[in-house]
Amino acid sequence: MNNDEIVSDVITLIHSTTQSSYVICSQLSSKLFSYLSQIHLKDDQWNELKEAIERFDQSINHPDVHQFRQLIETISTCSNDCEERNYTLGRDRNTLNDSIRQLRDLLKSHVDLRCFLLTKLIEQRTIRLYLIDVMNLAGMNVGNQTHGNLFDIVRLLCQIDPTFPTSSVIDHPILLNCVQVIETNVNSINSKDDNIKSTVISALHLLTNILLQNEPLPMQTNSQLSNATFLTCMFQLIENNYNDDELVMTTIKFLLSYNLRFDYPNTNPVILTLIRINEQISCRQLIERLILLFNRNIDPIEQKTTNSVIKFFSDLFDDQKNASDIILFDSDRRLMIEIISRELTDRSCTDKITTAYLSLLELIFRKKTITHETCTRFDELQQSFQSYLSTEHCLNENHFIINEIIQQHNCFSLV
Repeated sequence: MNNDEIVSDVITLIHSTTQSSYVICSQLSSKLFSYLSQIHLKDDQWNELKEAIERFDQSINHPDVHQFRQLIETISTCSNDCEERNYTLGRDRNTLNDSIRQLRDLLKSHVDLRCFLLTKLIEQRTIRLYLIDVMNLAGMNVGNQTHGNLFDIVRLLCQIDPTFPTSSVIDHPILLNCVQVIETNVNSINSKDDNIKSTVISALHLLTNILLQNEPLPMQTNSQLSNATFLTCMFQLIENNYNDDELVMTTIKFLLSYNLRFDYPNTNPVILTLIRINEQISCRQLIERLILLFNRNIDPIEQKTTNSVIKFFSDLFDDQKNASDIILFDSDRRLMIEIISRELTDRSCTDKITTAYLSLLELIFRKKTITHETCTRFDELQQSFQSYLSTEHCLNENHFIINEIIQQHNCFSLV
């Protein structure tokens, strides 16, 4: 390799690892080459350097470990100053905010690099106590930006230590703080204060992360999340900010993750609130976004067991209060049938997700009179049914659903 190729490769490696700008990567590589040229490494030392790096990363004296301890101790001191709390937060606001930002950036770098150096440290009881003090600040008047950074810190801690959500977060008031921050700022998103939007997004990210743990929530947290006023705020966020993709998709991801926790539509507060507010809020932006995701076969939740978008539509059609008739247009149904038909044509009959598509199709057809003339993609669907039923390895669930559809709608009869 010539020198230009070596330099290019090194800069690219640094960039791919750190996601820093190429200018910074170039400067770093220049300093690295300069240092290596000065120390005159021997040939046999190159193989030993990798082991030295591993020893450095595993050292209890690692600089990141020291910085992590120092930051959470500083933040804990401010959080615990009950006697002069307002004075301390005012006097040391810059120190507090800087420490919180540094802690967030440190944790984010570890998550981005998939580094779990801090995991064992976070599991220690003394460190957990410090981190509870950090979370307690979310209930104080520390400003929107700091609230957002605190929510990010907790979410990042959950990603570094998988036990942290259940051991420290689920029962902590910080989840209620998230709800309160969202409700307080929902009508101020379009103001000139960018911190409001980022704080609301951070709160939604943390709530979504905790909901996907699929662990029971405290009664008060459940009550706040299922409250019609709060869920109405979620639907308003989507409808009032439809041009803001980040905010809209973050809100939709929260709603889908919350919807996954309910097995029956008639007890599902998401569906019930959607029906209740339909006359005041159209929710067309929500439905159009969900149909777009459905069409592209994108599940923003990325659950391995349940497709959250299909689950949401299934709940709409399975609701005894005819939620689908209230929320969806006929054109929505026709488009969904077209999408399902395409998916059934392209998918294997042994694919579990095929069962979810067939179940949703059966729900869509259940309340309608289906004929060859009125059904979108009738021929394609009938052909898929015939192909599935004639395949020896077709899942029993798929056989059953197809036979149910044929029994309810004779026009699909294969005889």
